[in-house]
This record gives sequence, C-alpha cells and structure tokens, in this order.
Amino acid sequence: MVLFRVDFDKEKICMTREEEEMDEVALYNRDGRAIYRLCGAVFYDFQGKPRGFLVGKTVYDLHGQHRGFYVNRVVRDRMSKVIGFIQGAQVEEMKLPLTDIPPIPYKNLPAPEPPVGLVDRNCNGGAPVWSIMRLENLLV
Repeated sequence: MVLFRVDFDKEKICMTREEEEMDEVALYNRDGRAIYRLCGAVFYDFQGKPRGFLVGKTVYDLHGQHRGFYVNRVVRDRMSKVIGFIQGAQVEEMKLPLTDIPPIPYKNLPAPEPPVGLVDRNCNGGAPVWSIMRLENLLV
C-alpha cells in the first residue's frame, strides 16, 4: 500500500506499464542482491523504512539531498555511473548480474512529507561502468 505519492509525469521516469500497475519494484545492487524497493515515488528498504523520494527521474534522500537518477530501469549516481538496476534493465556494453529473489518486505511505515523544493534534474546519460558507490549507501 502506498501511503504517499509525489505527483509527476509517469513518462519521465521511464517505467513500463506493468511496473506502473505493480506500483512496486525491487532495486538490485551490482551483485544482484535486492537492496531497496520503489513503491510509487517512495524508496523503502526491506524493513519497511522509507529511504528517499523519486521526483521525475531524480532520486533524493529523506533530507532532500540529490543522490542520483532512475532512468530506463537503471539507478545512476550523481555522476551518471550505474549504481543499481531493476529486473529487466539493460545497459549497452555492460553485463548486469543475475538477480536473487528479494526478501519478503515488512509492512511499509508511513513516508514523511518530502522536503520543499525538490525538482527533476537533468540526467545526461552516462558511461556503462559501475559507480564506486554501493547502492546500499545511496539512501542512508
């Protein structure tokens, strides 16, 4: 159940129709392990704690700090390097790992109101390389 949702243009975040209908997708790290879930426009960990927000294609933490981008099923850091992905993602010239079965999530806690002034930033794509940052550290 999504308790909070940021209004945005669904075309901007490049979700497929089935992802929109599911309203929840698992985000995997470079080892194929599920780390976060995107539920509507709120990122949750698997303990049900809200960790950040998606505004358009821009990822913010709970404090309103720009942390990266979510474009074409791929999570990128602020330098546009690959940091995570969802099932079915493809990055040209890059082989993504097989994914584990995600753990069963706890019930989501209510998401806080997003900080004022969050905007959708421009992502210019990026090189097909892994970021030195781990997905686990993106929204802490």
